[in-house]
Amino acid sequence: MNADQGRPPQSSPPRALKGSPSGGGGSVLGRLANWYQSWKTRRKMDRVFSRGQDPYGYERLPYETGRLKAMEAAIGGRQYRHGLEIGCAEGVFTEKMAARAERLTALDISPVALGRARRRLAGRQGLVFVESDLRDWSGPGQGSCDLIVVGDVLYYMDKPMVQDSFEEAFARIRGWLAPGGLLVLAHGFAGPDERRVREGYRERFERLGLRLAAEEAVGDPAVSGGVQCLVSALSEALKGSPSGA
Repeated sequence: MNADQGRPPQSSPPRALKGSPSGGGGSVLGRLANWYQSWKTRRKMDRVFSRGQDPYGYERLPYETGRLKAMEAAIGGRQYRHGLEIGCAEGVFTEKMAARAERLTALDISPVALGRARRRLAGRQGLVFVESDLRDWSGPGQGSCDLIVVGDVLYYMDKPMVQDSFEEAFARIRGWLAPGGLLVLAHGFAGPDERRVREGYRERFERLGLRLAAEEAVGDPAVSGGVQCLVSALSEALKGSPSGA
């Protein structure tokens, strides 16, 4: 049954065994590991979102509302030609991005969450929802997006048995960013060790030629169970501009 028809669907196994854009690490074992990790993540997300509306508290918990405000500040007030949201969940931040972009592609692994996102933004022009694991998705096209937002996604992919496809994801995302475009990363962390891991995500994109424009740790750990969110904005230099300028 489709998520938009009422009852949440059960998770179906992802299609990674048939081959993904990243090649699943190039081996049968690698493809199997990707398939299992994707299925496991999808099942978890469907289970969480099946509890009811807004299970993560995106619109009511101070940590989540503060995180989304910081993400909105990071994308600024400019208008974008084509935005991409990786990890759109129920569409709370999708709604904000849609107001800033002529076209918007919103990706999520959970059909339950996407069902709510579609209902929330029903009738919105220029908006396309995609149900897929990032590793399995062919993408929006090389250099096609001048705004990309990746929220609380990368640490679900950062697992020991699927490191090849995890590392390959950075180059793929980087390739989708248009000259002059903006990439925003937002990932929660608890303590200095996890923060260093999140900074490592940003550093991978810097090694691929993006420049850090702004970064802040959002949230008061004293009231959010020790959790904060690292929000990083990276820019794609225009052709002809000096590196690091």
